[in-house]
Amino acid sequence: MAHIFLNILLIAGLFSQSNNWYKKFINTINHQEGVSISVIIHQKQFESTLIDTGFIEIKGKNKYILELQNETVFINDDIIKTWNKIDNQLIIDKKIKGEISIFDLLTGEFKDISLGKATLIGEYVKLDFRIQSMEYEGSILMYNSGRPKEININYGYGQSAMLTVDDFKIGKLTLYDDFNPTNVEIIDIRE
Repeated sequence: MAHIFLNILLIAGLFSQSNNWYKKFINTINHQEGVSISVIIHQKQFESTLIDTGFIEIKGKNKYILELQNETVFINDDIIKTWNKIDNQLIIDKKIKGEISIFDLLTGEFKDISLGKATLIGEYVKLDFRIQSMEYEGSILMYNSGRPKEININYGYGQSAMLTVDDFKIGKLTLYDDFNPTNVEIIDIRE
């Protein structure tokens, strides 16, 4: 009986520790001065692999931008602006209630996330997670400070995405405030 009680305490402690690490990650990534993150994105779809580099700026809750070579995605509250740089089109849309994205993981907006174990690996902490409603699973590799190093998401058989953080800076955001594509074809699909 004592052995069962000890195991329950150990498991409860591990999950409590996972919550603390996730909160530390969320607090770091949602710094009040905003954060700028240079990322390398590896996306795998079955036999196809795409590697891209980009920048993410998180200015605040529901205020962020993803800048890639051929596309920029700008979010301001419930408005999404996607600039297709190849065709020079700006597509304006509204977030669909209940729809989730990678930004929801970064900003802590996932309500359906289940945290797994937190594993200490030298100067890093690996935090496993699962998003029940979408049957996604993955991990966040972060420094002990909460600063992200890598985020992995498996979202189906043979389908995954990995964001490797190349650089992480607090404050001095420029992409979000300077987003203003000019001479573009505007396609407004908001309902």
